[in-house]
Amino acid sequence: MGNKLTWTNNELEDLVRQLGIALEASGIGIWQHNIAKNQTRWDDQLQRIYGVAKGEHDVIWLESVHPDDCPGASTIFKAAIANKSDYASEFRIIRPDGEIRHIRSRAQYFVDGQGEACFIGAEWDVTEDALRNQQLAKQREAAEQSRAEARYAADHDSLTSLLNRRAFDDAFARLLQASEPVASLCHIDIDRFKEINDRFGHGGGDTVLRHVGSVLASGIAGGEIAARLGGDEFAVLSLSPEPDRMREIVARIRQDLHKPVFIDGEPFTVECSIGYAHASGADVAALLTSSDIALYEAKKNGRNRDQLFTPALAEKRNAEKQMLQELRSGLHIGEIVPFYQVKVRASDYAICGLEALARWESPKGLRMPGDFLELAAANGLMDAVDDAVFRRVIFDINRWSMAGIKVPTVSVNLSAARLGDPSLPGKVSALGIAPGQISFEFIETIFLDTLSEQVKRNIERIRQLGIDIEIDDLGSGHASLLGLLELRPNRVKIDRHLVLPILKSETQRRLIGSLIDIARTLEIEVVAEGVETLDHARLLAGLGADTLQGYAFGRPQPAQVTQAVLETAAARKMENAG
Repeated sequence: MGNKLTWTNNELEDLVRQLGIALEASGIGIWQHNIAKNQTRWDDQLQRIYGVAKGEHDVIWLESVHPDDCPGASTIFKAAIANKSDYASEFRIIRPDGEIRHIRSRAQYFVDGQGEACFIGAEWDVTEDALRNQQLAKQREAAEQSRAEARYAADHDSLTSLLNRRAFDDAFARLLQASEPVASLCHIDIDRFKEINDRFGHGGGDTVLRHVGSVLASGIAGGEIAARLGGDEFAVLSLSPEPDRMREIVARIRQDLHKPVFIDGEPFTVECSIGYAHASGADVAALLTSSDIALYEAKKNGRNRDQLFTPALAEKRNAEKQMLQELRSGLHIGEIVPFYQVKVRASDYAICGLEALARWESPKGLRMPGDFLELAAANGLMDAVDDAVFRRVIFDINRWSMAGIKVPTVSVNLSAARLGDPSLPGKVSALGIAPGQISFEFIETIFLDTLSEQVKRNIERIRQLGIDIEIDDLGSGHASLLGLLELRPNRVKIDRHLVLPILKSETQRRLIGSLIDIARTLEIEVVAEGVETLDHARLLAGLGADTLQGYAFGRPQPAQVTQAVLETAAARKMENAG
């Protein structure tokens, strides 16, 4: 019996020794807590984990727990006591040397041999795991933040922070997938944005774009989107079923745009053209086209205005597209031709010049400049129109000259932008124009800014070719006296709108008299256009005009009729001389 007890005791000691070695190797500390006596017993390993050397029954646990974790850890332990359940918790401790460690604690409830409620538990240091998990969590958060930033960058315009074109298109595509879609859309273009860039530089242009973006962002509600589609083009999409909602948005945009933005300390009011449309059902698919048609109309009618889409606008736009196609074809096959209007000397009404005016001899009948020149300008065809008229004028002059007709100087309208084309003098020179045959007539808006060196060189070379320079519409409001001084054209034309009222208006007569005096001071000839009656002619001659042009002496006529007019004038001159 004694041997058996000794063996059992030895075996127990071995097991205890083995357990101690295992616990020490694992770093696990053991504790036991007597609930009734509120006494806690720690083993050596747990004391090493906490960095303390306490007495056998010291209650020190909560004193070591990190203040931020203490309430939670205490609550969990109290709940286990109340429920007589297992205990599990993780918390931080602060060791006496100030080091913070992460602890994982597990315990089981039991009743000891004296019938007293107790917990026996184990704790181990999981600081490395906790820190590793924290690092992984930060990396995951950083990765998610990076993905979020990438998604934002992919969907938003970097300058204005509005949605970009791709994200807008995606939103519109989702709208079309709805069973009963309804929406309103407005297109917004900044008016004369190129001029803003030219005036303030691209930095100023960016300031304007950001300003418009801010205005749009502040003018929309939840569920509505604002986007920069590219360049100076923006859009706002509303899913409200009420058509008036977009009117409210447009009104808000107008109100906010009225407040100036400061560019390099200078206040500047941004002007925009806006086209908008409302649709439901299958018509929603055409919203982009509808709002764009409305925007085009707003621009065409003077810019800085709003235009609501209507079916009539669509019909009008389709007609313009058809006309544009016909115009391109007409330019290709020579349907754009000059009609000639005579100019006469104010002193004796003898023909002294012609003006070539563009006409379109289309299969649908003769079309006047008002029918197609604006369309040509809006679609980059003015150079082609100018060239078509100019080449036909040269052809007519040569044909008339070969017929023995002495052709007076022919004025040919040329868009002001062509005057800055470096190749213009070379192209003109290649046509072999005789000196005195041609005069280039420009609208005076070219003098709004100082003439560039290229324009000055072109003008000098054109004059060396024997071609005169005329300025159209003097007095229409764009004239610059400094520009006239710098350019010194051969002649200027007084705008017809000033000429028409002179029979009844003393003010208009004084104004025209002043313009003529200025021109004479600069040794520039004066042509008065819009002369509809001989009374106009006599009055303008008395005011000092050199040349007259208008219905009183003839309407614009095709080349064949003009040839007959020139022949008749030449014959009459010979008769008078005889």
